[in-house]
Amino acid sequence: MNTFRSSRTAIYASTLVLALFVPACAPKPPDTGTPEVKPIPVTVASVKTVGLRRTVPVVGTLLAFEDVQLAPKVMGRVARVFKDLGDRVAPGEVLLELDSTEYRLAVEQARPAFEGELRKLKLDKLPATDAEFERHLPKIDAVAQAKANLELSEKDLKRTETEMSRGVGSAQTLDSAVTRVKVLQTGVLSAETDARVTLANARRLKAALEDAERKLADTKLCAPIPDEWTLWEKALGATTTPLKYGVALKMVSVGEMVQQTPVTNCYRLVIDHSLKLAAPVPEKHAEVAIGQAVEIRVEAHPDRVFTGIVTRVSPTVDATTRTFGIVVAVLNGDGRLKAGGFARAEVVTRVADAVLTVPAEAVVTFAGVTKVYLAEGDVAKSVEVEVGTRDKDWVEVRGQLTPGARVITSGQSQLVDGSPIRIR
Repeated sequence: MNTFRSSRTAIYASTLVLALFVPACAPKPPDTGTPEVKPIPVTVASVKTVGLRRTVPVVGTLLAFEDVQLAPKVMGRVARVFKDLGDRVAPGEVLLELDSTEYRLAVEQARPAFEGELRKLKLDKLPATDAEFERHLPKIDAVAQAKANLELSEKDLKRTETEMSRGVGSAQTLDSAVTRVKVLQTGVLSAETDARVTLANARRLKAALEDAERKLADTKLCAPIPDEWTLWEKALGATTTPLKYGVALKMVSVGEMVQQTPVTNCYRLVIDHSLKLAAPVPEKHAEVAIGQAVEIRVEAHPDRVFTGIVTRVSPTVDATTRTFGIVVAVLNGDGRLKAGGFARAEVVTRVADAVLTVPAEAVVTFAGVTKVYLAEGDVAKSVEVEVGTRDKDWVEVRGQLTPGARVITSGQSQLVDGSPIRIR
């Protein structure tokens, strides 16, 4: 009985082991090769050629063409003020007057002294040259009198000499006549010297009178008269505002004392019909040159572009900032721009270059490499590029691209070189 049970158990165990091993020994399905890769859906756009202007962006400050601070040449108390902040001033127009009492008295004292010397010389005005005065010398009373006395004594000497030759006169009389002639000759020289001294004194007094008159005139502070003012009128043509200085600042009031040391500045005037944009340019943009057009924008007029021209370029680079300075002339005949304001500008260095552009989303940058993917048939091909000028709708690229080539604009994150694609 026990033997039978043991045999049956052994048979059951063998059958169970065999059943467990049967699936492991079953045949595998046949190998069909590499699994099929599905194409990646993408969108594409064409490489386009765009006529592009090459510009250099700069920022700077708008400066007045001329910005001057004025002070009287003499000291005194302010008597009257004629112009204030924002007024327009013509060249030569009076801005203020100082109390002129002392200066007027100085003129009234200097003029009679000078005129008295002229009367001594029997002149209405000073001669222009010394030669002219020498011709005038005989007409001066003292000189004329001395010469008349000399002529009379010379006649007496001749008469005495004649008498001596006839044995009538005496030697003592002859000696007296000779001596008188010599004395009167000296008198003529002395009279002429005195006249020349009087002339020198008259010139000194004239200088003193002119200085007093100049100081009297300087009690009026006037706007300067630039030599190029007429050229301004031709260059600007018709302007909305009159072609005048603008009063940027009035610094004194009536009753205030104006000093010469230290100088008391009274007015600040600007010429703002033309402005100067001073801006630094990075040294790599050495193509910026005189005569190039400039487009200028300011926050006060965001929808308007002002034009200018590069008029000056610094010949040196600042070693600290690595920039060189430029000055741009900006016409401001309508007065919309204000001196001292901030401005952004673009210097147009070249115009109408044909460049290749792609949509901004077509450019992929990874691990420092910038590239685009081209759609060539049903596969993607990567092409390394360099990015240039950017616009809101496109990016300039340089690389192995041709106009009309199709670049992939979406789905690039799943692409590698040679990936199958499907254009949506």
